[in-house]
Amino acid sequence: MAIEKERLSSEGFVPQWVWLEHIARYEFGARFVKEKVVVDCACGAGIGSETFARAGAKSVVAFDVSEKDIESARRKNILRHLTFQQSSGLELPIASSSVDVYISLETIEHVAEDLAFLREAHRVLQPAGIFICSTPNRAVTNPGKSISDKPWNQFHAREYSQDEFIDLLNPFFPHVELYGQNPKRIRLVRALERLGKVLPMHGAVRINQVMKLPNLVFDEMKNHVVQDMRAGYAYEYLVAICRTKAPAQ
Repeated sequence: MAIEKERLSSEGFVPQWVWLEHIARYEFGARFVKEKVVVDCACGAGIGSETFARAGAKSVVAFDVSEKDIESARRKNILRHLTFQQSSGLELPIASSSVDVYISLETIEHVAEDLAFLREAHRVLQPAGIFICSTPNRAVTNPGKSISDKPWNQFHAREYSQDEFIDLLNPFFPHVELYGQNPKRIRLVRALERLGKVLPMHGAVRINQVMKLPNLVFDEMKNHVVQDMRAGYAYEYLVAICRTKAPAQ
């Protein structure tokens, strides 16, 4: 499992939209944790872990491969039902079928062994558990590229299309509800995909980034809320609620 080096932190400069995107995903995940035993895998600085703990989780165990980040998170933590441990997501020190909710946001694209990562998440979840996972949508973040192409983001092992993401999850979690974040008009996305096939030096990626620059001056949370998918739009980030069993009606 690759060591993730791309992390959200309150230290140093982070573009406003990146901060809001992460917080919106944490708040979305927090809807599912009340009175639950929760794992937060690849927790980084622990910002999301604290969000889940304060949202009413019975307990939260947060893991990361970075010893530095885990030590920092431990020093800042004041919640008794939140703990931090150093571990790879490929072999967690947790009993099988012992977790209600497993949350791993913006992680799987960093992991070379994506199937092993999902297999371990499936192992630790109890049969009625929920796996919450998010990842960039390659059609928006690396337009015109295939899954075998190296992403523009140097920390990503790969990026998935929407269909590839569902196909990856389904063998482990047959019931997947997909949500989106940062909607883009499908016509714009298709135009960028065409450009991505002909422009050198990730030119289409850079166009997408330039379009975000006004957000440095003004941005707000409502622009990044995780939402139901609408026809006519592609979404920059895909957020999946995954179950091995169909949810109760």
